[in-house]
Amino acid sequence: MDAVEVLDALAYHEKQVAYHQAQGLRILADYAIACEGEEFFDAEIAAGMCWTSRWTSDQIALALDLATKLPRTLDALEKGDIDLYKARVVHDKTVPLSAGLAAEVEQRVLAKAEGKTGAQLRQLASRVVMRVDPDGHEDRAELRKAQRCTGLSVTPEDGMAQFWAYLPAARATACYERVDTIARGLQTPADPRTVDQIRADVVADLLLATPDKTSAVKVELYVTVSAATLLGLSEQPGELAGYGPISADLARELAGDATWRRLLTDPTTGEALEFGTSTYRPPAKLRRFVWTRDRTCRFPGCMRPAYKSDLDHTVPFPEGPTSEANLGPFCRHHHRVKHRTAWEVSQPEPGRFHFRSPAGKTYQREPEPVLGDPPPF
Repeated sequence: MDAVEVLDALAYHEKQVAYHQAQGLRILADYAIACEGEEFFDAEIAAGMCWTSRWTSDQIALALDLATKLPRTLDALEKGDIDLYKARVVHDKTVPLSAGLAAEVEQRVLAKAEGKTGAQLRQLASRVVMRVDPDGHEDRAELRKAQRCTGLSVTPEDGMAQFWAYLPAARATACYERVDTIARGLQTPADPRTVDQIRADVVADLLLATPDKTSAVKVELYVTVSAATLLGLSEQPGELAGYGPISADLARELAGDATWRRLLTDPTTGEALEFGTSTYRPPAKLRRFVWTRDRTCRFPGCMRPAYKSDLDHTVPFPEGPTSEANLGPFCRHHHRVKHRTAWEVSQPEPGRFHFRSPAGKTYQREPEPVLGDPPPF
């Protein structure tokens, strides 16, 4: 294929993709409208499509908005005049606007959308929104200030993560300038670190310790590591709760100043063994056991860390005991789904969860080896 044929083929298939994405959004919008007033109907979609709860909510909001408030944008997507990213740009920029103002923004943006990249379209949409609704723009700036927050984005495959803060622009810039000033003041010819590395270290030092590092803030991390790894007899990875697998070297480093608790595992499967009690509230040792065994919320597809979730009795107490065979972590959202809807949950074996959705679909969450793959014997 020559260049022209390649471009023609790409354009054709991109239009086909856009068409089918539009059809999927129409179907999703119709279903959401039909389920109006039903709490947690999105759990069925999330489980069936293997989507997270947040992504499912985002997709439903996008579908409803395009189908009811931005029909021209959905039509343009269906025709392949714009792609899904650009349709989402129009949606994102018009979410806070009334239907009338959104229609005006939509008309102006789509009229100039041809030949623009997604980034260019986003800039165009921002300018149009500010012109169409200048007073609302100021109000939204105040609202966004109230939405300031921090978060953690993890990439377990490389042992790194992003810790970020969402702040008003002036304050964020001031924070960066302070970090940059400190970092550049620490640079010396003998220091092998780049200025980016020093800035990252400065951020961690400012958050975790006083400037002279004499009063470190104590935080609680849950790390699971084998005895063989600790003794240097194995390089089997450890597990950092809320993050995922970590290297043997990092696990040993974190273990250097730690409080230790023993956990026995099955040598064949690597699964954690039993622990039980007769009280309603799980004692600390049992809570830690279930957190370690299950790692995350047990609802299909959910990855919220177990230690940040509720410990739920699969069979309600006192009919069901407070034991490892009748407990499982469920994030607050999915805890409510379990108790307020027709979802059925059972735990045929400790750590093995069986789900049946209101639509009759079945799902399994199997226990994972506490430290990755079990030994081959």
